[in-house]
Amino acid sequence: TGNTSASMAAYAAMADLPALVFIPAGKIAMGKLAQALAYGAKTLQVEGDFDDAMRLVRQICDEMSIYLLNSLNPFRLEGQKSIVFEILNGFHWSPPDWIVLPAGNLGNTAAFGKALYEARQLGLIDRVPRLAAIQAEGANPFYQSYLGNFAERKQVKAQTVATAIRIGDPVSYERAVRALKWTDGIVEQVSDNEIMDAKAIVDRVGIGCEPASAASVAGTRKLICRGVIKPEETVIGLLTGNLLKDPEGTVAYHTGQWPEGKYANMPLEVEAKFEAVRSAIEAVLE
Repeated sequence: TGNTSASMAAYAAMADLPALVFIPAGKIAMGKLAQALAYGAKTLQVEGDFDDAMRLVRQICDEMSIYLLNSLNPFRLEGQKSIVFEILNGFHWSPPDWIVLPAGNLGNTAAFGKALYEARQLGLIDRVPRLAAIQAEGANPFYQSYLGNFAERKQVKAQTVATAIRIGDPVSYERAVRALKWTDGIVEQVSDNEIMDAKAIVDRVGIGCEPASAASVAGTRKLICRGVIKPEETVIGLLTGNLLKDPEGTVAYHTGQWPEGKYANMPLEVEAKFEAVRSAIEAVLE
């Protein structure tokens, strides 16, 4: 979806190593594609979606002895565990009640579960936060599996504005199931409208995030409304990518291309005349 490729391309450039990136043609955010290209990675645009590209990557790496650096790589998940340790350290090892995170390829979900298990086994924490994995309605195979108590692994043809979690067959499925079961976690889904409205709220306070990140905020709100998360409970909501990673959705939301946006901040067109500009400013400031 672009985040991994951007990071890998940057580190490969610093180490003077050749980097090869597979992306689904026309289906990743331009901010992420720009990073991979700028850092010098050789980029293959595969006809199909993320899951098609993933299948090809696995074949190519097996047959051509190329080192695989997506979330199938266990060392990557070991690194992602550090997010949880930083959260726990920030809470002085008195853990929050919930950790809510976006769920696409499920690498973070799996890594977070492993980190919490290890922290508990080492005696660093005396209780385990519950994980809440949030998926987009149009890319919700993990949610569908959760509804059946993970008796069957579901796959979907993913479609959502949240490009970083637009995945229909997540590779870390089994590890994520273990994480959810061990933490007594849950899976929820949110609509694209809920995601974009939540993103607008995050953006408005000066933080800024890409659409996929806002799934955690939208999911938290939904779980509070349903009474799953209680008013007295402590919640950490994870933002996984900044606003400039995926600017296309933001522009669409604020320029009338997203008709149901509650918090759209439409730009105003004015004549290049002093009086026209002054009138526009006065109207805005009323």
